[in-house]
Amino acid sequence: MRDVYKSLRAGLAVLSAAACFAAFPGSADAAQEAAIVQEMQEVQAAPVSQAVSISQAVQTAQAAVVGPGAVTRPSTNGMSIYISKKGNTLTLKQYAREIGTWPAKLGRQSAAGDKVQEGDEITPSGKFYVCTRNDKSLYYLALGLSYPSTEDAERGLEQGLITQEQYDAIVKANKNGEQPPWDTPLGGAIEIHGDQGSGGTAGCIAMTNDVMDILWSYCSIGVPVTIGP
Repeated sequence: MRDVYKSLRAGLAVLSAAACFAAFPGSADAAQEAAIVQEMQEVQAAPVSQAVSISQAVQTAQAAVVGPGAVTRPSTNGMSIYISKKGNTLTLKQYAREIGTWPAKLGRQSAAGDKVQEGDEITPSGKFYVCTRNDKSLYYLALGLSYPSTEDAERGLEQGLITQEQYDAIVKANKNGEQPPWDTPLGGAIEIHGDQGSGGTAGCIAMTNDVMDILWSYCSIGVPVTIGP
């Protein structure tokens, strides 16, 4: 019987690790992997009386990943982008380690504040993610951003700029990590793209082509992008 309990604990440890990797595929660095191994060892050493609660926790984690309606998030490998509207720069980081900071061209009217609607030539502020990758862009390469966000949709609905149906579609897309509708009065198709040029943009973030090569190689769908001061 003791061997059975030992096997049960080992099995639960494997399930625990599997749940971790399934929830965050490809995103674990060496420190995270070590933490998972330690967790497995702790689970194996846990008293048999805790087996039921541990099993329930693992099942809950698994259900969150593979259950009905679950959304599998792509691996972003710790990448993140920060765009400074005051500094006119874009910074790329991996696990908080800076890879590079480069000059960026933003919307021509971005000094006026946050983006409100289509055609205002303002780069939006907020937290977004890369939702499209286009290697056939008119501007060399392009990473599409998830504007409008849920917060933008809430503002748009309150101000009467969008319908309830448009609001629901934007919220659903953001919840699922997909491209939100880009054809509402709030505007859309905000991209980080190449062919920077010398002037401002209609709201996108324009980079030189050599920098876009770097961003393209590092940034997959789902990479978080913050646009702030």
